[in-house]
This record gives sequence, structure tokens and C-alpha cells, in this order.
Amino acid sequence: MQFEELTIEYNKKPVFQEISGALQDQQITVLLGPNGSGKTTLMMAMAQLISPSRGSIIRNAETFFYLPQKNQVFDYVTVGQLLEIAQLHGRKNNITNTEDIIKSLGLKKLLTSDVNNLSGGQQQRAWLAYAFLQDTNILLLDEPLTYLDVKYQQVFYDMVMEEKKKGRTFLISLHDIVFTRKCSDNIWFLTANQLVSGTKEQILTQRAIRKYLGVKNYFFDDSD
Repeated sequence: MQFEELTIEYNKKPVFQEISGALQDQQITVLLGPNGSGKTTLMMAMAQLISPSRGSIIRNAETFFYLPQKNQVFDYVTVGQLLEIAQLHGRKNNITNTEDIIKSLGLKKLLTSDVNNLSGGQQQRAWLAYAFLQDTNILLLDEPLTYLDVKYQQVFYDMVMEEKKKGRTFLISLHDIVFTRKCSDNIWFLTANQLVSGTKEQILTQRAIRKYLGVKNYFFDDSD
């Protein structure tokens, strides 16, 4: 999937203008940028949920699923029912995979609970399970670490790395530089007028963080 000279406007005001990029197959790309830079807008455009004002998005035979930063159901839906819905459009004949996902994300005891009555972290884990159950080549995940405690941040990391080994492609919007450095193959820095991309070794530097995120002397965790 790639996009060329992409411009998106709201009320005739550009969110970003004439940006271009290509999502690398079977790799993890992390999307970074300050609040309001258009990260969610870009992901929604890639997921065909909004149309660009100008430019083009080029897709091959990829299938994709977009998980928004905020998710909500308005009726009574249990975690189990939510995951059953995911399975209707998800990975066929893979009961073991479903059970593994439920176990990994600590959802077994929550299957009969109303999603709306769960804590923020519990809801996020349910929605991540929903996303991982999709039968798609590409997962677009918008700030998936929101509400997750340290344990489930690690679980999420392990799941992403395992899915990458199976051939899945990820675009993940994050604010956590340390987590980004750990999991990413590629980095996208998004600003109003450009999308700067490269490997983490090339681009995840103090200079780039200062220039594109406005943070001076960011504290890197240099441990493995």
C-alpha cells in the first residue's frame, strides 16, 4: 500500500499537504507525530474511511483492518459476543488461535462481561483481540497502547512480533519512543507538510525527535 501527494482538508483547511509514503510488506511501521498532526486522519484515509482532497492511495491485493483509538458499542455486548463477531469475518477454522489470543490478553474471565462495564484497559484488550482475529494482511492500529498496563504492553509487543513472523504488516500510531524503538522496522514522522520515513537506525535520533516532535534531549532506554 502506498500513497502519493496526499492532501486531506477539513472545512477547506489542510490537515497535511502533498505527503507520499509506502507501507513495507511484512514489516512494522510506527507512525509518530505531535497531537493534531493528522496521524488518525492518515490512517483513516488508508483504511478508506475518508477520501483525500487530492492525491491517490494505491492498493494492490492487500486486505486491511483499522482499529481506532477510541471504540464504543451502544448496546449490551459481552466480550465473548464481540469476539464471535470478529470471528465471523476473521481467520477461518482457527479455534486454537482464538483461544491463544483470549488467553494472552487475559480475557477468559471477562467473556461474559458487558464491554461497556469494563475498565479502559480491559476494553482495549478486548478490542485488540477483535483486531488480531481479523483475516487481513494489514493491521492499522491507532494508539493501541492506550490504557494498557506494563504487563499487557509486553503482551501486545509479543503478539505483534509473532504476527509479523507469520507475514502480517503493521502500521501503528504511537507516542512512546522507547516502545517504538523496540518494535519498529520503519518510522514515519508526520508533520503538516511532510512525511519523513526511514529505518529506526536512520531516523530515530535525538535530532529528529527534536525537529519533528519538539522534544529536546529525549531520554533513551539503551538497554535491550
